[in-house]
This record gives sequence, C-alpha cells and structure tokens, in this order.
Amino acid sequence: MEIREAMLATAEKSPTAVADHDRTAWLALFDDGGLVNDPVGSAPHRGSEELGAFYDTFIAPNTVVFHPEHDIVCGDTVVRDLTLEIQMADGVTLLVPAHLRYVLASPSRIAGLYAHWELPSMVGQMLGKGAGALPVSGRLSLRLLKNQGLAGSLGFARGFVRTGAAHKRIAAAFFDDPVASDAPVTYDAAPAVPSSTLRDELIGWHVGKAIAAGDYVTLSLTRGRPSGETEHAVAMCRFTHRTLTDVTVYVDA
Repeated sequence: MEIREAMLATAEKSPTAVADHDRTAWLALFDDGGLVNDPVGSAPHRGSEELGAFYDTFIAPNTVVFHPEHDIVCGDTVVRDLTLEIQMADGVTLLVPAHLRYVLASPSRIAGLYAHWELPSMVGQMLGKGAGALPVSGRLSLRLLKNQGLAGSLGFARGFVRTGAAHKRIAAAFFDDPVASDAPVTYDAAPAVPSSTLRDELIGWHVGKAIAAGDYVTLSLTRGRPSGETEHAVAMCRFTHRTLTDVTVYVDA
C-alpha cells in the first residue's frame, strides 16, 4: 500500500472505531503520548488515560457520523473537510461543520488529532432544540465532571474563547491579496517563507467554509485547474489578537 493510501486508511479508522463504539480500537490508533485537541482552543487530552476519559465523555454516549467532503494528504498530515452529525439522546441531532487535522507519527499511528469546530455555535444549535435539549445538556455536564473533574470541565470550557467574525474576514482577505500581509506561509509541507514568495501559489483560491476555533481560523479552499478539475486545500490561519501571525496551507499530494 502506498504511503498516501496508508495515511488515509489510518485517518478513516478513527470514524470507524467511533461508529462501532470500539474504545480499544480507537485508543490503539494513537502513538504513545498521542494527543487530542477537540475542539481546538480547549485543553488538550494527552496519553491513554486522558484519551480514555475523552472517549467516555464525548464519544461513548453518542452516535457520531462523519460526512466527509474532501480528504487532503500533505506531508505527515491528513486534513478532513467534513460535517459531523452527532446523534445524542432524546432525539437531539446536531450538524457540526469541521476541519479535522490528523498529524501522523507514522502511516499507521496518530500523534495528534486537532478538531477545528465552533463550540459556541454547537451549543447555540443545541439550545435551539428547545426543552428537549435540556436533559442532554445536563447529562453532558455530569459526564464532564465525573470523567474529567472540575479542571477538565474548565479546560473544555476554554473552547468558548476563540477568534471571531472579524478574524474570518482577515483570513479570507489574505487570499485576495497575499502580498499585503507579512505573515509567513507554510505551503504544501515546504518550509515557511514570506507570503510574497508564494504569490503565484496563493492567488486564485476561492474561500468556502470558515471555522473559528481557538487562535485559528480554518478555511476550505477550491481552485480550478487548467484541466478543468478542481483543486482542494485547507488553510489554517493563526492569530495573535487581531494580527494574522502565520498561515499553513494543506494541499492534496
């Protein structure tokens, strides 16, 4: 099996184990000291004990269906552009747009899983379900406290602190005029260089889905090729306050 296919297969094993509610198989995907940051901006979970607590809190009680739109393999990373369908108890179903970034320690083991999705938007969607969502929310809070304690619950709540609409506009504008910014750019797993050096690679992208999580805005990008095919990428734009500090563009190999 080629490396690209092996990396994609490893990333796909995660939703398979989630769908099967196979805790052992899911944990076995991660390298020693493997990390999950879900959502980005919350406190990460590292190592088998913390990953087990994460599984018991967020995966075990729910049915999670992955609806992938595009998968990108770039360097040691697989990025999945997708929507998560989370079927909770009492008939509450949430649709969560996401970018999932799998950094691989090897083609068969995951070093880090970073889930970019908007926690405030998901909570707002849940509250919009009305009174039926209240018991679901209460049970989630109890599971958090039981499995991760007060510190873990507060760590999860850090996911509410994130970039916002203004940062999304700045990130999208970068691809209209990349030379106007001095943010360094990592493109297609190459070393970071000034954006002006990559002008030809950075122009022509159409910005689609935008997600604000933690210090990041992530963007779905598409661009037409001379052959008539569509090229796909995902950009991860990191901010310090209102300043765009660096951009990483994952382009499919």
